[in-house]
Amino acid sequence: MNKKLTTVMMALAASALCAAELNTRAYLESRPDWQRLNDKAVSLAKKNMEKLDGWKTQMTCMPGVGIIWQWDSCYMALYGGYTPGNYNGLGNLDNLYQMQGEDGYISMAYTYETRKPTWAGRINPPLYAWCEWLYAERTGDLTRLPKAYEACSKYYRWLKANRTREKNGLYYFEDTGSSGMDNSPRSGYFAEHQKGSDVCFVDLCCQQVLAARCLAKMAPYVGKPEEAKTWNHEADHLAEKINDLMWCEKTGFYHDLYINTNNKLAVKTAAAFWALVSGVATPDRAAKLAAHLTNENTFGSKYPVPSLSKDDPNYDPYGGYWLGGVWPPIVYMTCRGLRENGYGDLSRDIARKHLDQMCDVLFNYRTKAKSKKFSFSSSTDEEIGTIWECYAPEFAEPARDKLGKQVRKNFVGWGGLGPIILFIEDIIGLDINALENRIDWRISETGNQGMKDIPFNGGKVSLSAFVPDKRFFSVTVETDRPLRLRVFSADGTHRVVKYIKPGVTKFHSREPSAEHDAPL
Repeated sequence: MNKKLTTVMMALAASALCAAELNTRAYLESRPDWQRLNDKAVSLAKKNMEKLDGWKTQMTCMPGVGIIWQWDSCYMALYGGYTPGNYNGLGNLDNLYQMQGEDGYISMAYTYETRKPTWAGRINPPLYAWCEWLYAERTGDLTRLPKAYEACSKYYRWLKANRTREKNGLYYFEDTGSSGMDNSPRSGYFAEHQKGSDVCFVDLCCQQVLAARCLAKMAPYVGKPEEAKTWNHEADHLAEKINDLMWCEKTGFYHDLYINTNNKLAVKTAAAFWALVSGVATPDRAAKLAAHLTNENTFGSKYPVPSLSKDDPNYDPYGGYWLGGVWPPIVYMTCRGLRENGYGDLSRDIARKHLDQMCDVLFNYRTKAKSKKFSFSSSTDEEIGTIWECYAPEFAEPARDKLGKQVRKNFVGWGGLGPIILFIEDIIGLDINALENRIDWRISETGNQGMKDIPFNGGKVSLSAFVPDKRFFSVTVETDRPLRLRVFSADGTHRVVKYIKPGVTKFHSREPSAEHDAPL
């Protein structure tokens, strides 16, 4: 055993050196392809940071277009605390808050030059409160919450006043374009008068539940604890409506709804998985949603998560944009929802398949594409071996768009959600909650791994582990903040709980836990 521990300590020293040489905070030596994908995503995120007159520094998903989008920005804001150099979309959120009207309205997009809505009267998925809460929870940085709480509260109320159906109180987008799922066969595309073709949209309903839940969590931190009860009541009431009207027991799925008849649209889209991350789905319904993700006839595609069920006549194995395309924001949202409902193994399996597909495209796509005689006359090797807007559900290729052409390249943007966030949360297995002074580490891979310089309550935490097999791990923690750390072995046979003090702490899987130590 002593000889083994000596080997472990030497490996840990090598692991720390490896981490210091990387451009990214997270590392996993056993999968250099995933590591390179992570490096590529961080590199593109850095490249896509922009500073414009009159705007805060922000990240763009499409350089040179001159437009800031609402839901793209929210997903890019999720990088907060996960990349070196603060390459994230938090500045985007600040810029969009500046555009908010007195009545609370925020457009789906604004044009930089005019500072006016690019498409007046339209909205996008309201994800601000979710993103702001996850950032605060992960880092312990509460400085953004007062302004975010005010902006998100006003936006929630505007949506309730202007995007609910009088008949049932459920929410609607103007059309599928506003939902972000452009050509999804959910309702009329670019519906007449932007009235959503008499459809209630399950994703917007669930997103409002999610916003209300996050606002309830924020309220005590901004000096308004009495408002938490109101927000939770709002979420409970809306969730009850969704479960009463939008769930179909025969399909085991949530559906969009026609307002005049309360008939459910037959189409099954990935919009329903918002019921997981929002907490709308009851445990038995969450189980049925999870089952769809392994069902080869519905959402169990070769590369999950398809945006449209495979049994739909519109399903396109090459993606067809939202006719089956694998979209990183949908993959991330679904994985997080699965984890929060106790389906961590399934979430990790989806994350692995997603990263494997992205790597296959990143490293091998030029060779494969040449065999199909695609034209690359205007593309460089860097642009072909890159990260794409979305991917095909059945092939290791970028998805095709609505016209059968390839989607946008160099898309980080939300294309970085898998390589950056899923890599940390599902693959390396870190669950960071600075507000509770805790980090849970569910190890799933062998070899040297970890994350350095994690922002944590105004300080930093670095974690490294050597994992020679599924049962054994040896961990080093370097921190200037106290915390509670739980580490779980890959096979589930070992768990160590430690109350970590500032400094350097080392332990291994066969040490006793400090379960009964005095809490911090």
